[in-house]
Amino acid sequence: MEPLKAPLSSLSLVADSDQAFTLRVTLARLAKRTLDVQYYIWDDDTTGKLLIYRVLEAARRGVKVRMLLDHANQLGRDVKWAALDAHPNIEVRLFNPFHGRFKHFHQWLYHAPLLNHRMHNKAWIADGERCLVGGRNISDHYFGVNPASNFRDLDWFASGPIVADTQEAFDTYWQSDLAMPLKTLRRYRPERAERTWQWLSRWRRSLKQYPYIFPQHEKFFVDYLAKQEAQCERAPAVLLFDSPDKASGAKQSLMGDQLARLLDHEDHREFLLEASYFIPGDDFVAALARLKQRGGRAAVLTNSLATNDIVPAHAGYAPYRRPLIKSGVELHELQPHAHAMKRQIRLFRGRSQASLHTKAMVLDRREIFIGSFNMDPRSLHLNTEMGYYVVSESLGKQVAEFIEEGLSPINSYRLEMEGNQLRWGGVDDAGMPVLLKHEPRARILRRLMAAFLSLLPIARFF
Repeated sequence: MEPLKAPLSSLSLVADSDQAFTLRVTLARLAKRTLDVQYYIWDDDTTGKLLIYRVLEAARRGVKVRMLLDHANQLGRDVKWAALDAHPNIEVRLFNPFHGRFKHFHQWLYHAPLLNHRMHNKAWIADGERCLVGGRNISDHYFGVNPASNFRDLDWFASGPIVADTQEAFDTYWQSDLAMPLKTLRRYRPERAERTWQWLSRWRRSLKQYPYIFPQHEKFFVDYLAKQEAQCERAPAVLLFDSPDKASGAKQSLMGDQLARLLDHEDHREFLLEASYFIPGDDFVAALARLKQRGGRAAVLTNSLATNDIVPAHAGYAPYRRPLIKSGVELHELQPHAHAMKRQIRLFRGRSQASLHTKAMVLDRREIFIGSFNMDPRSLHLNTEMGYYVVSESLGKQVAEFIEEGLSPINSYRLEMEGNQLRWGGVDDAGMPVLLKHEPRARILRRLMAAFLSLLPIARFF
C-alpha cells in the first residue's frame, strides 16, 4: 500500500527512556483481553524482570498473554521462561529454536547457516488496540539504567488501523512453523508460575535504586495513557515487515525492497538517517551521491568505534566512510559522552557512556521510517524486520529535530577529509572546536581490531 493512501492512525514518538518503560508498563497494566509481545532480546536483568512482573500481573487478571522471543538470545533461560509459560493465561514460543533441532553434528553443521537467521522484530500490543513498535529491546541498556552503557533509541506509540496490521503480522509469526511452543521443550505445573509471582513480588518490593517503580492504582496509568494519546498526531501509516519465511532461508529482501521503492523519488531534497549499524553498500552510497548532485542534502548519524557495541559492524562500515564523504554526505559518529544522552540516563549518569541503537530516517521532513531495520546486510538478507512508514509534516519535523540534535557538535563528531586522511571534528569540554586524527576515545587494541577486520569482506557476513 502506498503510504499516502493508507488509512489514518494516531501516532507519537517515544524518545525518552522513562517514557518508553512507563508506556510498556501502562499497556500491560491496562490490558483487558490480550497482550502480545515480540522481541529479539529480553534480558534477565532488572528491567527484564520488572516487565515480566507486569506481564504475569496481567495474566493473573485474566489477560491472555502471548510471548514470541528469538531463541538465540534466550539460550540457557528455558527454565525461567517455562516457569512463566506454566501460567494458564501465558504461552511462550521461541522463534527458530536451537535446542533439539539436529541430532548429529553433521546435521547441525549443514543447517547452521539457517540458525544465523534471527527474528529482529520488536512489538508490544495491548488488546489489539494500542502498541509500541521500534528499535528497543527489553534490557537495562535500552531504558537508561545500565551502569556501563545506554542506548539512544526511538519507538512509535500507535493506535488505530496500523495496530490491526501489527496484530496481523504478529499472528503470522506466531503461527509460523519456526515459532516453537516452549511446552514442547520444557513443561511445568501451574504452581511454578505462582511461586515465580511470589518471588517477583518480594523482589520488586526490595528494589531501592531503580527509578521506575510506580503506584499500583489504576488511575496513575489511565492518566499517563491519556497524556500520551493527547500527544498523538493523525497520519497515514503503513507497516513494513518481512515474512517469517525469510528466517527459513527463503531468498527475500522485502523490507529493503519496500524502503528502496519509497526512497526512489527524484523530487526528494533532504534525507536524514540515524542508524546504529550502518553498512550502506555501493548502491546506497551512489543513491545518496545522486541526491547531493541534484542539490539535495544527505546527513547520517551512526556509531563511532568508541560507542559501537559490535566491533565487526564498525569494521564493515569503515570502508564506506571515504566514499560517503566524497559524495557529499554529512557523516557523523556518536560521541561516548553525548550531551543528548544525559536526559536518557536515569542511573549511573556520570559513569555510563552513550551508544546508538536508533533506526530512523526522514525524507523532506515529512516521510518517516522508524523500526528494527538497520542499514546493513544482516537486516537486508538474514534477519526478519519490521517498522512503520508514516507521512506527516508534524511528526517529520519532530524526527528531523531528534536527528539534528544527534548531529550537533556536542553529541557527535563530523567526519572530514584532509587529503586522503579521515579527520573527526567536534568540540572539547570547553566548547572549543577540535579536529582529531584518530578514532576518538577508542583504545588502541579496539582500533587495531577494527582495522584488521575492515580488511576482510566482513560486510558480506555481518
